[in-house]
Amino acid sequence: MDDNKLPVGSVLAPLLYFTITTIMAIILLVTALVMWIAEMTGSATLSTLIVGAGFVFVAWLIYVLSIRRCIAYIRERLDTVYDVAFSIRNGYKVASRFFSSFLGEILHK
Repeated sequence: MDDNKLPVGSVLAPLLYFTITTIMAIILLVTALVMWIAEMTGSATLSTLIVGAGFVFVAWLIYVLSIRRCIAYIRERLDTVYDVAFSIRNGYKVASRFFSSFLGEILHK
Protein backbone atom coordinates (compact mmCIF):
# COMPACT_ATOMS: atom_id res chain seq x y z
CA MET A 1 0.00 0.00 0.00
CA ASP A 2 1.27 3.45 -0.85
CA ASP A 3 2.13 5.55 2.21
CA ASN A 4 2.17 8.79 0.18
CA LYS A 5 -1.60 8.82 -0.33
CA LEU A 6 -3.45 11.52 1.56
CA PRO A 7 -7.14 11.44 2.38
CA VAL A 8 -9.23 13.52 -0.01
CA GLY A 9 -10.34 15.87 2.78
CA SER A 10 -6.78 16.69 3.74
CA VAL A 11 -6.06 17.70 0.15
CA LEU A 12 -9.27 19.53 -0.71
CA ALA A 13 -9.64 21.52 2.51
CA PRO A 14 -6.35 23.45 2.19
CA LEU A 15 -7.04 24.15 -1.48
CA LEU A 16 -10.51 25.40 -0.60
CA TYR A 17 -9.18 27.60 2.20
CA PHE A 18 -6.47 28.99 -0.07
CA THR A 19 -9.01 29.77 -2.81
CA ILE A 20 -11.41 31.47 -0.40
CA THR A 21 -8.71 33.61 1.22
CA THR A 22 -7.29 34.55 -2.18
CA ILE A 23 -10.70 35.65 -3.42
CA MET A 24 -11.24 37.65 -0.22
CA ALA A 25 -7.83 39.31 -0.60
CA ILE A 26 -8.57 40.27 -4.20
CA ILE A 27 -11.93 41.74 -3.20
CA LEU A 28 -10.28 43.75 -0.43
CA LEU A 29 -7.54 44.98 -2.77
CA VAL A 30 -10.09 46.11 -5.37
CA THR A 31 -12.09 47.85 -2.65
CA ALA A 32 -8.95 49.60 -1.39
CA LEU A 33 -8.12 50.65 -4.95
CA VAL A 34 -11.61 52.11 -5.42
CA MET A 35 -11.38 53.97 -2.12
CA TRP A 36 -7.90 55.33 -2.94
CA ILE A 37 -9.03 56.58 -6.35
CA ALA A 38 -12.16 58.02 -4.71
CA GLU A 39 -9.97 60.03 -2.33
CA MET A 40 -7.89 61.30 -5.24
CA THR A 41 -10.83 62.19 -7.48
CA GLY A 42 -13.35 63.11 -4.80
CA SER A 43 -16.02 60.91 -6.38
CA ALA A 44 -16.84 57.34 -5.46
CA THR A 45 -18.84 56.90 -8.65
CA LEU A 46 -15.97 58.04 -10.85
CA SER A 47 -13.48 55.82 -9.03
CA THR A 48 -15.79 52.82 -9.41
CA LEU A 49 -16.14 53.56 -13.12
CA ILE A 50 -12.35 53.86 -13.52
CA VAL A 51 -11.67 50.54 -11.76
CA GLY A 52 -14.52 48.84 -13.62
CA ALA A 53 -13.21 50.11 -16.96
CA GLY A 54 -9.76 48.81 -16.04
CA PHE A 55 -11.16 45.35 -15.34
CA VAL A 56 -13.16 45.42 -18.58
CA PHE A 57 -9.96 46.26 -20.44
CA VAL A 58 -8.07 43.42 -18.73
CA ALA A 59 -10.91 41.00 -19.50
CA TRP A 60 -10.87 42.10 -23.15
CA LEU A 61 -7.10 41.57 -23.33
CA ILE A 62 -7.44 38.08 -21.85
CA TYR A 63 -10.16 37.28 -24.36
CA VAL A 64 -8.19 38.57 -27.34
CA LEU A 65 -4.88 36.99 -26.33
CA SER A 66 -5.94 33.57 -25.09
CA ILE A 67 -9.63 32.78 -24.65
CA ARG A 68 -10.54 33.14 -28.31
CA ARG A 69 -8.08 30.39 -29.27
CA CYS A 70 -9.41 28.16 -26.49
CA ILE A 71 -13.00 28.68 -27.64
CA ALA A 72 -12.03 27.88 -31.24
CA TYR A 73 -10.27 24.70 -30.05
CA ILE A 74 -13.30 23.63 -27.99
CA ARG A 75 -15.62 24.40 -30.92
CA GLU A 76 -13.43 22.26 -33.22
CA ARG A 77 -13.49 19.40 -30.73
CA LEU A 78 -17.26 19.66 -30.36
CA ASP A 79 -17.63 19.55 -34.14
CA THR A 80 -15.55 16.36 -34.16
CA VAL A 81 -17.66 14.84 -31.40
CA TYR A 82 -20.82 15.84 -33.27
CA ASP A 83 -19.55 14.28 -36.51
CA VAL A 84 -18.64 11.03 -34.76
CA ALA A 85 -22.00 10.91 -32.95
CA PHE A 86 -23.82 11.60 -36.22
CA SER A 87 -21.91 8.77 -37.95
CA ILE A 88 -22.64 6.37 -35.11
CA ARG A 89 -26.33 7.30 -35.16
CA ASN A 90 -26.53 6.74 -38.91
CA GLY A 91 -24.69 3.43 -38.54
CA TYR A 92 -27.13 2.40 -35.81
CA LYS A 93 -30.09 3.29 -38.04
CA VAL A 94 -28.68 1.26 -40.95
CA ALA A 95 -27.90 -1.72 -38.69
CA SER A 96 -31.33 -1.47 -37.07
CA ARG A 97 -33.09 -1.46 -40.45
CA PHE A 98 -30.96 -4.35 -41.66
CA PHE A 99 -31.62 -6.50 -38.60
CA SER A 100 -35.32 -5.64 -38.51
CA SER A 101 -35.71 -6.56 -42.17
CA PHE A 102 -33.59 -9.69 -41.62
CA LEU A 103 -35.69 -10.71 -38.62
CA GLY A 104 -38.83 -9.87 -40.55
CA GLU A 105 -37.78 -12.22 -43.34
CA ILE A 106 -36.97 -14.99 -40.85
CA LEU A 107 -40.22 -14.60 -38.94
CA HIS A 108 -42.36 -14.53 -42.13
CA LYS A 109 -40.91 -17.82 -43.39
